[in-house]
Amino acid sequence: MNPQPEIPVGTDSFDDLLLSGNIFVDKSMFIKEFLEASSGKVVLITRPRRWGKSLNMDMLKRFLSIEVDEQGAPIPQEESLNRKLFVGGEVKLDLGETKLLKPLKISHDPASMKYQGKFPVISLGLKEVTGSSYQEIEDNLKKQIAMLYDQYVYLQDQAWLTNNQRNQLATYLDGPILAADLKVSLQFLSKLLYKHFGKPVYILIDEYDAPINHAYREFGETTKKGEQNKEFEKVLQLFRGLLGAAFKSNPYLARGFLTGILRIAKASLLSELNNLREYTLLDKRFITSYGFREQEVEELLDKTQIATNREEIRRWYNGYHFRGQTLYNPFSIMCCLSNKGECAPYWLDSL
Repeated sequence: MNPQPEIPVGTDSFDDLLLSGNIFVDKSMFIKEFLEASSGKVVLITRPRRWGKSLNMDMLKRFLSIEVDEQGAPIPQEESLNRKLFVGGEVKLDLGETKLLKPLKISHDPASMKYQGKFPVISLGLKEVTGSSYQEIEDNLKKQIAMLYDQYVYLQDQAWLTNNQRNQLATYLDGPILAADLKVSLQFLSKLLYKHFGKPVYILIDEYDAPINHAYREFGETTKKGEQNKEFEKVLQLFRGLLGAAFKSNPYLARGFLTGILRIAKASLLSELNNLREYTLLDKRFITSYGFREQEVEELLDKTQIATNREEIRRWYNGYHFRGQTLYNPFSIMCCLSNKGECAPYWLDSL
């Protein structure tokens, strides 16, 4: 009897999903859709919580990124883990074990594969940038920016750095980071990566609206005179500056990609971005890139051999109908499978 497959739940790490598990729904053609989305240099995709936004963003990062060694030198393709994640091949795991990966769907699209491993990528998640005051949110953003720069510590050893660039880079690596440094942090890192690799940069921002939504709930109420809370307005200004410098006035930008839950971008936070194209559940593009289709759920049930009546699973989880597609909530399905087919309101309980 074949052992029961390990069911991954809630992971946002693309490589961990492929290397540690043996159940995977191949959404790699999302990359082709993104590359072909010519309308707008900056793409914003809004979806509900736990619909695979972070996982798809991590997959895109892995696909586009130039993989480097500790000195910042590109790793040959035949040694690149990122490339093997998409084209397949044998990968060494911990404790001397190996795993043979199968090619993903995107590997069969030559036009898309021209982009694989060819660009510097900046990827920043804002989920943890929360707080009960403006200052707490600013401090948490500084921590995220510092951790982001730690991924590119090799830049400090490059001979082409000017004295000013070296000093500014030291601020982000060693601190203290000031509020004024936050606004230009992504643009400055873009400039350094552009100079290092000679190629424009992709900037990926996950859950861009999380700090705003959290701040509004915590202290965003208007005053009795109908005026916006000043603390909340400072939060808005902070992220308008950061994202505006990264996506609007950035000569080193190849393309930008943001994900979020609410459509607040054009109305408030990113109203000045005239190069933004937003895709919601009402748009045909990306409609099957998030959520599981009927066929994908059937394949998962076949692999896991769950005994639960399939019609019951349909009654619980396939209530999403967009642009002619019937979709299942991916988090609910994976939770159901990991609990041996027990149907329950997993998504609702996670809110």
